Amino acid sequence: MRNLCYLLCFLPTFLLAQEPTFKKDTVQKTVRIGEKVPSDAIGITIEGKEIGSVSQLPEELVILDFMNTSCTSCIAALPRLNKVEQENKGRLKIISISDEKKNRAEAFRAHNEVFKANKLDYVVEDKVWSSYFPHQTVSHMVWIYKGKVVAITYSEFVDQAMVNKVFDKGIIEFPIKDDYLVFDYGIPLMKNQKGKYSFLTGYIEGAYSKFSQEVDSAQREVREYIVNADIVPAFLYCYGKTTELPYMKDSRIMIDRFDKERFIFEREKSGYQQIWNQKYAVSYEANFDLELDEKRRMLAMIRDLELKLGVKTFIESRRVRCWVIKDEGRQVGKSDHNGQAIDDFAFMLDLNADRPPVVNESKNLNKYMFKGQSDFIELQRSLKEFGFLLTEEDREIPCFVIQ
Repeated sequence: MRNLCYLLCFLPTFLLAQEPTFKKDTVQKTVRIGEKVPSDAIGITIEGKEIGSVSQLPEELVILDFMNTSCTSCIAALPRLNKVEQENKGRLKIISISDEKKNRAEAFRAHNEVFKANKLDYVVEDKVWSSYFPHQTVSHMVWIYKGKVVAITYSEFVDQAMVNKVFDKGIIEFPIKDDYLVFDYGIPLMKNQKGKYSFLTGYIEGAYSKFSQEVDSAQREVREYIVNADIVPAFLYCYGKTTELPYMKDSRIMIDRFDKERFIFEREKSGYQQIWNQKYAVSYEANFDLELDEKRRMLAMIRDLELKLGVKTFIESRRVRCWVIKDEGRQVGKSDHNGQAIDDFAFMLDLNADRPPVVNESKNLNKYMFKGQSDFIELQRSLKEFGFLLTEEDREIPCFVIQ
């Protein structure tokens, strides 16, 4: 359970008594880049305001942000989107669109400071526009300039530089966000190759990132493959199959090399992550005897990738600044069997990429109703209520190292 973890978003399922109705175009179809947008009303906002069609809006550039309140990265992007809209007031309109129920969005806004401060229109209970622009992941940004779709992108591309390009040229060239790519992962990357081999290439157009295997029982072979993965996740996937790993957030990744940009995305230096991925992602496959167990296959892949990429990797203890949870020596708060053990609480806390690694040194096995996780001071105060201390200290913890 505690191997390399990734957080998932969950879709809300609450109900609302009254549903808005909109005028719909007679023929429902997917709208593509270069086409004019339909004349449907955009929808009803969380405040109950109706937004008409795109042609009725005074702004020449409209960006539709398909999102929901369960998407943490969507919420985190709102301050940036608000700033971009304000800096282009009168020329740019950004509208968030969600299919979630109004009461779900209202409940979330009541307890989330970022969403509470949001000034963008937030349309709820959408049943129309998501069908014109189908997607499987959010945020899904649709750029409409003078009534025509000019781009469909990831959220990171909505910045002043790209907005200026639209105003200057009327078009922009982005990697298109397409959630319905068709790629046959069952076909070897190195076609017509037989027997035992390994193959490394770069980013493959038209494919999602994927880690998997294909077993050929007749030939008694297994093809292990990695498609469109950044170098660090590619290695961690292999290491995670050989030993139990903590959540390898950025603070646990040590790049002891001069070409750090090749391994770690840094927005200030690297620009847009999607473009960076296309430049530095790798695709790899290796054919093994089926009798070779998974651990030995993965160790072989690690050594082979090191050779092909010109690097050396290992998991070793490094001294890192951590949040450390300890027993204070007294129990203050009342335990609750419906609550959470401190070990599980620390584990979930550590999954937050924006926080330092969390080390639990408590021996307490009771369960508590923990609260107050917004910042270090508040969390420290909350844990103290139950007899725990929270400190910031350097600790020797497992890290992934590339040399």
